[in-house]
Amino acid sequence: MMGWLSRLLGGGAVERLTPEQAQAKAKAGALILDVRTPLERQEAKIPGSQALPLDRLAAEWEKLPKDREIICQCRSGSRSATAARFLAAKGFRVYNLQGGILAWRAAKLPLK
Repeated sequence: MMGWLSRLLGGGAVERLTPEQAQAKAKAGALILDVRTPLERQEAKIPGSQALPLDRLAAEWEKLPKDREIICQCRSGSRSATAARFLAAKGFRVYNLQGGILAWRAAKLPLK
């Protein structure tokens, strides 16, 4: 499934952030965009993150703020990389959370 979705969303390479770098950017005003499914998000989420599942991104990306940096996040960093490339192609200042929420948890950063 990811192959066709990646081709549909397209985009180029984006910078990856460690969990600590992502947390610092979020504290400075960046938006953490969680592209996981609603079921995954029920298990754990990064405080202050906004949900927009990857399968809805192509239809709803225009609702995102253009005046803020966006850090895309998923479980491991793969789906969020696809989302970040798509948003970068749309002109957003965007990053990918390297290792996703698994890396965030391993870094012992806050989760809800």
